[in-house]
Amino acid sequence: MRTIGRRSVTALALAATVLALSAGCGSDPDTFDPAPSPVDTTSAPKDLTWENYNGVQIPRSSSDGPKNGAQSPTGYSQSPQGAVLAAIRGQAYLALTPDTSWGQMVSIVTAPGPGRDEFAANRALVSVTGPVPAEQAPKFIAFKVTDYTPGDSATAAIDVVQEIGSPPARFVYPVALEWIGDWRLVLPTAAENIDAREVDNLDGYTLIEEKK
Repeated sequence: MRTIGRRSVTALALAATVLALSAGCGSDPDTFDPAPSPVDTTSAPKDLTWENYNGVQIPRSSSDGPKNGAQSPTGYSQSPQGAVLAAIRGQAYLALTPDTSWGQMVSIVTAPGPGRDEFAANRALVSVTGPVPAEQAPKFIAFKVTDYTPGDSATAAIDVVQEIGSPPARFVYPVALEWIGDWRLVLPTAAENIDAREVDNLDGYTLIEEKK
């Protein structure tokens, strides 16, 4: 199975809040807006179930998505946990969707851009027709949210850990996402030279445990 790298997203700066005080406007100068609640970037998605997608087990959450089925995997929560699930499942969809439907899948799970165009051109040169053999199937085991910017145009960067082979080796794949009505993967171009890296331990990562 061919592995495709992902680009880490640089954090978008939050716009500064401008407080205008006008005489006679009736506002209370001693009243302040409460501080925004901190975003939880370390908790795993809740209420997970696991399903087989062409030989690879991928997680789904009843609270964080996707709400729709494998043919049109959309409906993630606009949260770090929703982004984590979109990152994991998006990797599986891009690598494992059969030839007959990969074009539609790419348009659903990725954001428009040069990375998508380049991926589509390269994907047309290979063929995926069946499930991954059990001994070659990667396992998604952990993640780290390295960047998250909330809002109407939210962005996220997720390091996704896969375990591959026997004896197993662990690799981290950086995945960038953008909220465009739902979480979409932002694919890198070859010039950006984004690739996986091997990790020896999972310190600082959040485990995604599959129920036995």
